[in-house]
Amino acid sequence: MDVETQLYWATGYCAFILLLFAIMQKYPPKKINWWYGYRTSRSMKNEETWKAAQEYASKKSIQLALFSFMFPGVFYFVIPEYNFLLTVIANTLLILLIIPYTERYLKEKFNEN
Repeated sequence: MDVETQLYWATGYCAFILLLFAIMQKYPPKKINWWYGYRTSRSMKNEETWKAAQEYASKKSIQLALFSFMFPGVFYFVIPEYNFLLTVIANTLLILLIIPYTERYLKEKFNEN
């Protein structure tokens, strides 16, 4: 794959991730479940923590997805032949950051019970 095609695929991947997070924000899970939404033991303690976790995680997800659009441009100039791969890796790391951010938010906002 040539470098311009990798740039397009990497940017498209970022757009796809942003679209997924926008859908999750627009249609959050209404009730605690094991299939859809931000699911950790802390977020599933009760309806109040569930709702707060869904709102916070979706907001943080959108922010990180918008931030991720810088990766294809940076990688295009730094390592263009691995642009798509590095963008996917960087996006994955950003998505994983949602967990500690949301857990810290829940810990600060709610007590252990």
